[in-house]
Amino acid sequence: MWVAPLLGYIIILITTVYGVQYHINIFRGYPVYLSVPLTLAVYLPISIVILLPLDYVSHNTTSSSLSSWFSLPDSLILYLWKTAYWTTFILTWLMLPILQEFYRSGHFHAMSKLKDALRRNLKHQAIMLGVGIFGFIYLLLEVGITFDHVKLMIIAATHIYSLCIVLWLMSHGLVSIPRNRWIAGNNMINLNHYYMQLPVKKDLLEDTKISFKEDVLKVLVLVKNFTSTSSIEDLRWRDWILELSNSIPIDIRNTMERQLSSDPSLSHVITRDQINEKFFLELTSSYRQNLWKMTAYESEVNVLMEKIFQLVEITGAPGASNDGLIGTNGRRRNQFVTSVKPILNRILSVLLYLFSFIVIESEFLHSTRFSLINVLLFHTGIQLSPTLQLFSTTVIFSYMLFASLNSLTRLKIFNMYHLVPHKSDPVSACFYATYIARLTIPLSYNFITLFISRNSIFESWFGASLGLDRAGIFNLMNNWLPRLILIPIVLTVFNVYDKVKKLLGMNDSGWIFDEDEDDEEYGVNGGASSNERLIAEGIRITKSEQLKRAVNANSEQNRLRQFNLNSVADTNYENNLQTFNQSLANRLEYRDSEESVREPLSSVPAAPNQDFFRMGAVWGTIGGVVSGVRDTVASRFGGNNFRSYRDDPESIENFDYDNDNLVI
Repeated sequence: MWVAPLLGYIIILITTVYGVQYHINIFRGYPVYLSVPLTLAVYLPISIVILLPLDYVSHNTTSSSLSSWFSLPDSLILYLWKTAYWTTFILTWLMLPILQEFYRSGHFHAMSKLKDALRRNLKHQAIMLGVGIFGFIYLLLEVGITFDHVKLMIIAATHIYSLCIVLWLMSHGLVSIPRNRWIAGNNMINLNHYYMQLPVKKDLLEDTKISFKEDVLKVLVLVKNFTSTSSIEDLRWRDWILELSNSIPIDIRNTMERQLSSDPSLSHVITRDQINEKFFLELTSSYRQNLWKMTAYESEVNVLMEKIFQLVEITGAPGASNDGLIGTNGRRRNQFVTSVKPILNRILSVLLYLFSFIVIESEFLHSTRFSLINVLLFHTGIQLSPTLQLFSTTVIFSYMLFASLNSLTRLKIFNMYHLVPHKSDPVSACFYATYIARLTIPLSYNFITLFISRNSIFESWFGASLGLDRAGIFNLMNNWLPRLILIPIVLTVFNVYDKVKKLLGMNDSGWIFDEDEDDEEYGVNGGASSNERLIAEGIRITKSEQLKRAVNANSEQNRLRQFNLNSVADTNYENNLQTFNQSLANRLEYRDSEESVREPLSSVPAAPNQDFFRMGAVWGTIGGVVSGVRDTVASRFGGNNFRSYRDDPESIENFDYDNDNLVI
């Protein structure tokens, strides 16, 4: 009887583990005490897309009961609800905040990090305690006070707080998701949008690199001056310094080491008087934050460049060459991307707009017979098939949850948190996992309020907590907050967020949402002058990046060619040696002409002439054979890659030691 739900839970668990692993390497890079809470914080909320429809449909179907493949006993449903709620409550209000501050801390030792994390969270909890005291006074005056009332007040307060956030995120997603699909239906508009994003992201990357290089320079100075094993004072900080040094990316390390060696005065920018725990805490915190931000921006720029290259190949627009970006199957892929995919995106956009309209109308008219979701599931014939009703409920609730999570992952709090494929930092991972877990239960209760009937195990348990004051503030806010969803929708539709950022001069701060694929002023032939300048700058950056990749590819091919030459020479050593010996034997049997013997006569003093002349001829012959064999091997295997070697001071002085093609 539990086959279908159990299978669904297993599929969601596998999907969750893959999704978490895609963003942060929890299996290899981090310990169990981080990977398990992260996985649970994502898995338990998402598993509600199975639990909520099963709970609601099984108690509200108007025909025969659900098939035994889907049905669950009420006691088990209640147990699953309580487990999901209290586990996520502990994760979001205790474990994940501590882990987030643990990895944000600049301390070196794990125990010091834990103490710092506990201290920071106690400050936060003290603020929450002040809010709780206010709620306690409210309950004391409104309904009297008991322990149960305190527990219910905590549940209601956290629900209202999370409900405000989830409605705001969902409303943004309900507009931006179908709008993005509509824009993707026009390749040129989509390409212009990517061009406009590229300069902003590139500037953010370069600014972050500058800040990070300053921290790297400090670390390299510390490595050079304060890691001596002979000094007891240096041993105190040695491991700390080396840990920072080992995490420097190799390309930036090489650049800063050259800068440090070319300017010896930089070695004295840090004195021993500055070295203390506070200095290392600030340096470590700044170093890690800049490293994580730089990694995030590099990933965003690279992903954006790949999208641009693909669209440039498809549209033939300026920005990159059209040489083999897609491969041998380019024609078929171009036909699909240029003809079929835009139409599919537009059709999908229309369907998503329809879904969004149904959800928005139902939120505004929730708990009434005019709610479109209530009409769809109970007055269109779907209710005659419990399985179809269960499937429809799951699809609608999943879309609402997806819209919320999509907006959450695009949420930018002054560019503090970033989700990066395979390279997300633990602080950002804890932040997003916290809010994924925190928002799902309020969204679940908001979903069942869209219907006239709320009959379910979830309503009888969780709804009772929110109804502790049927005429009070909690019930009033729970009823009216969904109707205020029109406010964030208007802000999104009319791009108020972007206009406010421009008004405040915060275009690049990323303080609300990441840049949306907005269709306003993204036309090919139209647009404001500022947008045209961004597009022109994006094209310039794209061409520069394409040229850089081409140069790097050629350099790599040259290095591989030289490496292969050495391998071939080693493999055919015996054959070359035999050829040399045979050629030498043939040459020794040859009698030198008078011209070949006369040249050494003018330069050799009187001596045993006959023997010397003969030996000189022999060694000259050997030298000629060696040169001939070398030239033969070079021309056969290396083309023009070999340069003739001259052992003289001029060639040594002019040798380019910085040549990237040098093979050792």
